[in-house]
Amino acid sequence: MRQLMSNLRHKTKAAPVAGNATVSSEYLRLVKAGAEARGLDIAPIFAACDIERAILRRRGARVSARCAAEVWKRTTARLGDPNFALTVAESIPLGAINLIDYLVLSSPDVGEGLDRVSRYSPLMSDAEQLTLIVEGNEARFRFHNGNGIPYPIEMVVGIFARRARDLFGPSWSLKRVSFAHAAQGSRAAYDRMCQAPVQFEMPFTEAVFARDLLDQEMAGADARLNAIFMAEADAALGALKADVGPPSFIDTVRQVLAEGLYEQDFTLTRLADRLGVSSRTLQRRLNAAGVTHRGLVRGVRQDLATRSLATRVSQGQIARTLGYSGPGSFLRAFKRWSGMTPGQHRRAH
Repeated sequence: MRQLMSNLRHKTKAAPVAGNATVSSEYLRLVKAGAEARGLDIAPIFAACDIERAILRRRGARVSARCAAEVWKRTTARLGDPNFALTVAESIPLGAINLIDYLVLSSPDVGEGLDRVSRYSPLMSDAEQLTLIVEGNEARFRFHNGNGIPYPIEMVVGIFARRARDLFGPSWSLKRVSFAHAAQGSRAAYDRMCQAPVQFEMPFTEAVFARDLLDQEMAGADARLNAIFMAEADAALGALKADVGPPSFIDTVRQVLAEGLYEQDFTLTRLADRLGVSSRTLQRRLNAAGVTHRGLVRGVRQDLATRSLATRVSQGQIARTLGYSGPGSFLRAFKRWSGMTPGQHRRAH
């Protein structure tokens, strides 16, 4: 666990979502189970989205994430329940998420279990990414939405919140949960599923909990079984990565920067540490790509600031998330980029 904590503190392995993202047949079966639990025959929706029913019976089969997103939209509309995705976890028994469920169950402790979830979540969908971040006395399980619609990430958050309570024991609890998008339906549904204070239109979608909980032992820990499951998962993940291809180095750098800007002093050395390369190697690769560390930091900050200003998040919160010392520093930087203050940008957009 100590080695894991060191890795989580200093490195982020998340990669940008590829444009050709896919979801697995197991993922689609979760949506199907949730819809059928509500009495909805989802077969016509799959057909309308060009998804053959036979795919659901083929283990490891992949479907375009765009088709899956259309399934989400049509299913949610047919049910007339904007909280459907969030609450679908209530219809999914333990074991339905196949390898990932069993990897968590057999892990030695909560931290290792969540590390497995983060690492192998692309087996279910590589349109959403999960990252475990540990800083100070808090841990953050951050959810990255690559779909452009809120439903898939709401399902992921709902499953995480429900599974964590079921698997991690009575001492488990969340400090807070935030969503990058607006509430989709009843606030009571979010309270029921998350059982923690919930905020919306925040810079990130994440669940925050006490760091100490990562050391909590798993009741079903089994090193032999976990090694078997990991070998199978690694083989499946290797095949998936071979199909979709790796992200570019610069895209990965941007993702790592976005994850760590709140630390303020995100120097070239710290960035290199997160990426697992030397400062000299990082500088050489940035030079070869025709970009600079300072330029990348500025670009990531500008992108996150613009997106955050489209929400109701306060300028103070945005400044903290982006690693500025205060709202004044953020205001001056934003005006340098755009020629207007954050407030003027909000009013204009």
